[in-house]
Amino acid sequence: MIVALRSRAASALLLASAALVSLPGCDDGASATSTSAGGAASASASTAVSSTSGSTDTSSSSGTGGAPDPGPDVDLTDPQLYAVDLTADEADPAATKALGIEPAFLDTRVAPRGELVVFLHGAGTPAVCGSKAHEEVLAGFGFHVFAPCYVSDYGVGNCGADIEGCRLEAFEGVDHTSVIDIAPADSVETRIVKGLLHLAVVNPAGDWGWFVERGAPRWDRIVVSGISHGASSSGVIGVHRAALRVVMLSGPLDSGQAWLKKAPLTPIDRFFGFTHTADPQHAGHLQSFEDMGLPGVPAAVDDASPPYGGSHRLVTSAPTSDGHSSLQAGGSSPKAGDGSYAFLPAWRALYGVPE
Repeated sequence: MIVALRSRAASALLLASAALVSLPGCDDGASATSTSAGGAASASASTAVSSTSGSTDTSSSSGTGGAPDPGPDVDLTDPQLYAVDLTADEADPAATKALGIEPAFLDTRVAPRGELVVFLHGAGTPAVCGSKAHEEVLAGFGFHVFAPCYVSDYGVGNCGADIEGCRLEAFEGVDHTSVIDIAPADSVETRIVKGLLHLAVVNPAGDWGWFVERGAPRWDRIVVSGISHGASSSGVIGVHRAALRVVMLSGPLDSGQAWLKKAPLTPIDRFFGFTHTADPQHAGHLQSFEDMGLPGVPAAVDDASPPYGGSHRLVTSAPTSDGHSSLQAGGSSPKAGDGSYAFLPAWRALYGVPE
């Protein structure tokens, strides 16, 4: 069963009433039946009103008495795939740029991992951000998945020797460069927080607000991932935030840029890259893997099985019409004989999901 949630009027009503109650914390997608938001409320999250935009803050604590935090309180009583579409200005009226559809997925038919994948799209201004097909695959692994829209159309060539500054401003909404001007409400990090708090209201079964702590993303339970421009931006985020994991598809590139050799806050053994030999940027990807010091040597995934010699530098030559975009599900991503995606084993290894 797939439940699609999409209603500006309904979500506005829910947001308006949220302060009065306690709440739980661009490819082909599956067709879905429209219905209203559902799920059980969680007693583990508190509700407050943000002083910046009036959004509901369902930040959660790290547990009590030193006990391990059990993770988000996901309602498993009615197993289904939740597919939620929102826009940044629905979650935060202060958002003004890159207002495409931001998909979110949660599949309660599988055991929840208690981990969130933030998936970043490539360069441009997509109408639907990220690959819904890829995001649904990740949800099938047990992840909460959210794909925020963000400013990525500035052309990294305009950033000269400081592409990191452009990517970091797009991420933080803090002034790092004169090339672009990104306000906090249009930054990736703010959109993650606002999106999760919005999802906590319209899809309470997922307890999405658990991934927000003291007004910031709970990075130690977040896998930051992306393709192309989003892969390089994911790498920069991993340098500046201590994330659970960084997964870079068809990237990073940013050849010769200083950030590639910086000591990251996310340990380097949690970075993973995947490149296609038919991608015109393939040689640049391999060099960036080397510059970053990703563990291992380039390892072919074709006709091989995980863990690919323990390498974090995965390579494919699988037949495809588009080597660059094929590394995310949907479109040109190759299929196996049984109709499943050929890269499923590689994705499991990249995202840390055992068979």
